[in-house]
Amino acid sequence: MLVYANKFDFEPEYGVEEVIKIIAAWAGRTAKTFVDPVKLNGGIRNFSVNGYSISSWTNCAVIDELNVPYLFNFRLVHQDSKLKGRQWITEVGVRQRPGSEIVECSVLLKTDEVSAKVVSQIKVTRPGLVNSLVEKCRPVSGTPGLYPKSLTIDNASAYLADVNHESRVSPLVVVSARDGEYPVSPEVIRRQVLGLANVVCIPADEDTFQLEEIVGRRYMSFSGGVRVIFPGRDSSSGRYVETVLLRSEDYAEFGRDEPTLASEVLAVITHRSNISLQRAHISSEAVRLEVLRSKLGNAAAQARSEDSSEEMKVYAQLLEAADEDLACKDSEVAALTIRLESYEADLRRAQSTIESLKHRIEGRLAAEDDDSELSKVFLTIREAYINIKNGSAMLFEVLSVIGALYSDRIVVLESAYSSAQESDKAGFKHSSKAYELLEILANAYWHLMAEGYGDQQAKNVFGNSFTANEASLSKDGRKRRTFDYRGQKIFMDRHLKYGVKDSAAETLRVHFDWSASEKKLVIGHCGKHLDF
Repeated sequence: MLVYANKFDFEPEYGVEEVIKIIAAWAGRTAKTFVDPVKLNGGIRNFSVNGYSISSWTNCAVIDELNVPYLFNFRLVHQDSKLKGRQWITEVGVRQRPGSEIVECSVLLKTDEVSAKVVSQIKVTRPGLVNSLVEKCRPVSGTPGLYPKSLTIDNASAYLADVNHESRVSPLVVVSARDGEYPVSPEVIRRQVLGLANVVCIPADEDTFQLEEIVGRRYMSFSGGVRVIFPGRDSSSGRYVETVLLRSEDYAEFGRDEPTLASEVLAVITHRSNISLQRAHISSEAVRLEVLRSKLGNAAAQARSEDSSEEMKVYAQLLEAADEDLACKDSEVAALTIRLESYEADLRRAQSTIESLKHRIEGRLAAEDDDSELSKVFLTIREAYINIKNGSAMLFEVLSVIGALYSDRIVVLESAYSSAQESDKAGFKHSSKAYELLEILANAYWHLMAEGYGDQQAKNVFGNSFTANEASLSKDGRKRRTFDYRGQKIFMDRHLKYGVKDSAAETLRVHFDWSASEKKLVIGHCGKHLDF
């Protein structure tokens, strides 16, 4: 399990050698032995001592004549001191590009369990190595969390502008006092989130009521609580800034087996940042691949020399082909990464829209009687949304949320709800994909149709997941795709699709029609594949 991921840019006074020395010194202190930084930089294979295993990989031996980055990866592995069956793995990656004084450094902390039986809670923390690197290697200007900031009445307007600024990419951690003291020192929190977020302290004697009037309750914390404010996201209903409030009374201040407030703050942040930072990690696989490519390039260059035999020149061609194949794979991975990041951005925008609407709904609910019918409806929608977010929603719930959130654009017929329930009974497995397609239908596709475009443009937003019509339908096939709407029989051959198996649990078809006069989409079926 990935516990912690981070990435820093340093400008060490003595270059990359200083970074390696700090890593070696930390590894030595941790494993209670001496680790030679020169040998570490040359590569160590599974050096075991006192229950610790140390490994390193580098390309320093193959970069003397090549204009390629210096790469290094270090790994320290040890057993959990209290829990049998769990290993802790700390990895550090280092990169320095030719001609640059900047040393990039990525840090990972993860666990490896022998089986699913090892389920003890993990206290999220960052390796002590991070503090040593930051103190001695001069992080570049702009690194989040280098210094704590203060939130006062005098700078409240500037703080609010920073919260909503489009260029903000790092979370803000707002720490408040209780009875004149901080339950957990802001400095402790700052050290935990260093490189990931900026810490903002509200002075113990500050008038928080006046602060609230300026910045709003959503961007404040009170009575020793801590609020994490994430960078804003654009949604269809405007810009939305997600926040998470942690109350000091809910967390024990001390104790290894209980989460502290500082640890929980770090957990909230890393839950959203770990995946992207893991992708940027300088892994041992990346170092070894670069070494392989350098060796292939050198071997090919030698084989191409004028005094080489014809056989060696053929060998050179094979080496060059192998190198081109590696480069092609790198390009494919890069392209897939870009696509994945694009999908994640779309998902975040959709989540922002839902969160924004949820926030509005909750605000309206506060003024309603808890026993009112409207309250019950909204609570049902909220529960369904939570299930969608955690991946446990049923298809019926997905359809209900879409029908409720986009009631001005979409009409869901009873036949669609019935077909969704049938799929749920069969154990439908792809509710997240169903939500993704229906959300696109209600937004991008609806806008195209409302502006007078045709189905040809819909392919641009759905790709292969959309079919405008079905050929060679039997009489019964057309009947299955015909639904009652406002007293009329509507034939719906337009449909969204996912999966090809003849299984209600694995396959999704959403048949719908466009009512131009009402500017609404009418969904007649949402469930299994309909026979032709």
